[in-house]
Amino acid sequence: MKVILSRKGMDSENGGIPSPIIQSKQGNWKFYSLPIPTINSDIRYDDLYLFDDIKVSSFINDLGLKSRKYEFCHLDPDIRESYLKERPIGWKRNFGQVKSAQTHLENNQIGIGDVFLFFGWFKRAEYVNGRFQYIKDKDYPNGFHAIYSYLQIKEIYKPNIQKTPEWLDYHPHVKYYNEDEFNNDNNTIYVASESFNYPKHFNKNGSISFVFSDDLILTKKRQSNRTLWEFPLELHPNYGVKLSYNAIDRWAVENNKAILKSASKGQEFIFTDVEAIVEKWCIDLIKMHSVTD
Repeated sequence: MKVILSRKGMDSENGGIPSPIIQSKQGNWKFYSLPIPTINSDIRYDDLYLFDDIKVSSFINDLGLKSRKYEFCHLDPDIRESYLKERPIGWKRNFGQVKSAQTHLENNQIGIGDVFLFFGWFKRAEYVNGRFQYIKDKDYPNGFHAIYSYLQIKEIYKPNIQKTPEWLDYHPHVKYYNEDEFNNDNNTIYVASESFNYPKHFNKNGSISFVFSDDLILTKKRQSNRTLWEFPLELHPNYGVKLSYNAIDRWAVENNKAILKSASKGQEFIFTDVEAIVEKWCIDLIKMHSVTD
């Protein structure tokens, strides 16, 4: 089982604001990854819902999207079922990729059974007196990168060279397959299984969002660079682990932790090792952490 750290949601260049982590009425803090703006979509920020019929567009209007010329968004990965009020019959959680990022996945033989761990830029936020605002955090003054959801691959489709299921007709990689952004034979959609498939059975979804926990934060605490990450020591290259786009000179050891100055560019960072260390780490994350739509 291969594991991919997949960068998704708004960043400093695409949208310009961190996605929110908002406390639910039940007391849990929930990740809401904000899809990036685009022109090749018919899904508006105004079509997406956070909670209590409050729309994603309300959050963006309160906090200030970097580029206001966009009203449409690229809902991909499409993991949170409740983001949209209506879903096509047969809908499954999914993720699309194309061009150089997809080539990188193909060159590393990513396929059925492999797992995407999606991460993005987040900051805690609250809804006060009808408006959203970020919560100041001295430990993470500029927000942080965190793993917010996962997807285990069950099916793979190539919209530009094969027929796709009807329920995928809404997806931008299908609907706009002949537009420049997606007009490539390696245009790909990964579809999740209903239940996670692993030799040692455990009762988890094939893809879903995590409930926020400090354990899911990648960014090292109490410093301003959110791309400086902290991992368990056994994920350091000294233990035979490699992470694509992140050569050994980016790694260090500090306080019994593996520290990585992560590559600022690149969407798909692929782990490789020979002792299944990464696989165990990934499975433990999924087994130990609560999940939510």
